[in-house]
Amino acid sequence: MARRCLLAGIALVLPALLATHTLGRAEAGADGDWSALRDGRAVFEAACASCHGVRGTGVDRATRGFETDPPDFTDCKFNSREPKNDWVGVATEGGPLKGFDPMMPAFGEALTRAQLEAAIAYTKGFCPERHWPPGEFNLPKALNTGKAFPEDEAGWSVVVAPESPAAVDAKLFVARRVGARHQLEALIPGGMRQLEGGDDGGRPTRRWAEGAGDLGVAWKSVLWHDLAAGTIGSASLEVFLPTGDEADGFSDGRFAFETALAVGQIFPGLGFAQLQGGAELSTDTDVAPHGVFWRGAVGRTFRRAGIGRAWSPMVELLGAKELTDGAKLEWDVVPQMQVALSRRQHIRLGAGTALPLTDAGERPWKAQAYIVWDWYDGGLGEGW
Repeated sequence: MARRCLLAGIALVLPALLATHTLGRAEAGADGDWSALRDGRAVFEAACASCHGVRGTGVDRATRGFETDPPDFTDCKFNSREPKNDWVGVATEGGPLKGFDPMMPAFGEALTRAQLEAAIAYTKGFCPERHWPPGEFNLPKALNTGKAFPEDEAGWSVVVAPESPAAVDAKLFVARRVGARHQLEALIPGGMRQLEGGDDGGRPTRRWAEGAGDLGVAWKSVLWHDLAAGTIGSASLEVFLPTGDEADGFSDGRFAFETALAVGQIFPGLGFAQLQGGAELSTDTDVAPHGVFWRGAVGRTFRRAGIGRAWSPMVELLGAKELTDGAKLEWDVVPQMQVALSRRQHIRLGAGTALPLTDAGERPWKAQAYIVWDWYDGGLGEGW
């Protein structure tokens, strides 16, 4: 009986001792003085391998002494998704910085920023496939300009034109990454708007109508990415199906296509630019003509000590022209802000105002907003 109690006590206490030993290493460097370590591999093996394994695949539960499974750094789908700086932040301040398990200790007092950056750079190298675009190219989402980076995300966007006749156009979107370079996206639009009419006496009237718009399906493929040059490019094709409500003007009953090229550029100091150009192709030019568009966004991301919650002010310039005789080129400017709502940065809010630069008297200003959830990074209730 005494032997059974002893074995049970060891089974209960040993995992706690192992976990305490692991956390203690973050404070004291139990395997020696870490201050002399400069090579990323040496730092990783001294400070990280006890939980994450020498090969980055994680050690077994009995050895590490706690329940949470470490990530597999050799999984490129996971490894490439976030920028190095986000990982440096977690290594510096521990898992709670991003709403992860507190068993991930903080190494900010035991290792220098340069040591942590070297260790993270080595960790990123566990992904053996270079064709996965690195997470540095996952730039802030602009309100109108499409991104070049493929994502797993879902969200809701809304555009409000408050001037009479008013309109509210909303859109649900869900995107799924396919392999390293591709993305499939579905868009479900709808809204409500004021419709002008007249009564039996000829007096003008307005009524509100609501309905669904045309369903959109889009495919995006990354054509190139070069982190040293800070640039990524992708091509996309979107098809709009005539599924919307024609009676109240939410659909014109035709198929339409949109093809575009998007480019992202990273600048030193967390500045960035995103450009997109393309064409809107109609299958019935008597109903709606072909058109071309240009979109661009520039901005900068601000974070506490470079690792905290992200704030990204941006400004977009939008141009569009229908390909018909006498059509005018339309320009709009859209100042805006994207903020991370969750500590994990996987739920974000963007908002801004579209202001017409041409024909301002005829074209109304619009308020725009979206909320987006990068669902691969965690559930809606996680990371807060």
